[in-house]
Parts: sequence; C-alpha cells; structure tokens
Amino acid sequence: MTRRRGPLHAARWWLALLACGLSACATTAASGVEAPVDLASRCDGGDLSACEAWGAQLLGEGRREEAAAAYGRVCQKDYMPACLTEGRLRMEQGDLDGAEPPLRKTYDANVEEGALALADLHAARGDEMGAARLRENALSIDKSVVEVVLGYRFAMVGDGGVALDINVQPMAFLARRLNVGVNMTLSTAHASRGELNGYAGYQHFLTNWAAPYARLLTGAQLNSRGARFNIGAEAGMKLFAGAFAHLGVGVGTSFVGATYTSVELGVDWVVALMILANLR
Repeated sequence: MTRRRGPLHAARWWLALLACGLSACATTAASGVEAPVDLASRCDGGDLSACEAWGAQLLGEGRREEAAAAYGRVCQKDYMPACLTEGRLRMEQGDLDGAEPPLRKTYDANVEEGALALADLHAARGDEMGAARLRENALSIDKSVVEVVLGYRFAMVGDGGVALDINVQPMAFLARRLNVGVNMTLSTAHASRGELNGYAGYQHFLTNWAAPYARLLTGAQLNSRGARFNIGAEAGMKLFAGAFAHLGVGVGTSFVGATYTSVELGVDWVVALMILANLR
C-alpha cells in the first residue's frame, strides 16, 4: 500500500534546498570572490589610477572618445604618458584643437615623443615649417640643461691632463645646439701647471643620440710663475643617453698648452651631486 506524502514532507525538501543555497552563498563569499571594480565610479571620485585603468578598458572596447576623456583627467595632474595618449586619441578623432593642450604639455616637459606628436599635429594643420622645427627640436629636447663633464687629455704634443667642464646648453640656445661653459685642466706632468678657460661651442644632432661638436676656448694657462693668455679649439663626437649622460671623444689644441686627444663623460648636474653625496 503506497503511503501518501503530505505538505510537511514537501516543506522539508524546500528547507533543505534553501539551506544548501545559503551554504553555497556563504562559501562563495568566504572564497574571496568580489564584484568587479567600478572603475568609472572610482575615477569620478578622483582616483587617477582608476581613470588610467578605465581609459585602457575603454580603448579595449573601442570607445576611443570616452577613453580620451578618461586619460584627460590624469593629464590634468601632469602625468605625461596620459597626456600623450589623450593627445593622440583626439588627433585620431580629428579634434586637433583638443589635442594641442595635452601635447603641448608633453613638449614643455621635454618629452621627445610629445614633440614628435605635436609636429604631426602641425603637419595635419598644414604647417610644414612648424612641424619641421618641432622634429628638429625633438632630437635634443630630452638632454640635460647643465652638465658636469670629467675628461682626460692624452697628449700628442705638450702635457696631458685631467679636465673638468661645467657645460650649459638650454633649449633656448638653438635647441641645445649652442653651448657655453667653463673648462679647468690640470697637467699630469707638471702639478703646478693648469688651464682655466671659458668656451662657446656648437653641436649638431644627427640623431637623438649622436652629435658632432666643435668649440673655441679662451682663457689662461696658470703656473707658479704667473699666467699666460691662451686660446684653443676642440672638435669631436658626443654619444648621448638622454638627459642622464653623454660620452665624448675629441681632438684639440691650445696656443700655450698641448695638442691632444680627449675622452670625456658628462652627467646631468643633479646626478653628479647625487654621486658626490654617496661618495662621502
């Protein structure tokens, strides 16, 4: 004889299923699974890293105009990679006026890619002369303004010596092509003999890492008996590693000094001070 199951039996099954469901939810919560991060809300709240991540997400979804706006928020805080991305995205959309402010910001911050992108913007407006000037500036824009240069002169005639230069080359001097400075040289053959010169020079950037140079030096040779007027010249090649440093080789001569070949290492003055601080 089949026993009929009443409502109480069905209720027990529903309670069991509910308990299993609650247990599953508790297990999911305990496992650490979290809801997706709302990058848009976090960006609206002022989280710049969320704005950058949101911009990348929007780019992946093909929403380029919204991505440009997200990167623009980060650019307002002077984060140059975001400014560069915003400018390029606005250029792709044909918004040349909107692209100029972020790209101009990267140019003013001495970012080489920013200078090249700004040159592309000028070319898109038909300003080929302005574009050419910016591309020329891009070769030297990220170089040091003030360098401390340590060198050694290998004498071919006369005395060799150790040389120290303070070299100044701002963008205002034909985009770092002109430079001025002070040169001090101490003879390794005669400890009491040295030179103190001022100089002016020119360097032509073939690429963003190589530039032949020439400079004219004038000053005095100093020794235990007094000083003698001096004039000299030097020419060679510099190899640059951005704003950090350069390596140079050259040949020079001076009226009362020596004819020599030289090797020099120049570093940004801030880096030089950091090195000196760590040597103490």
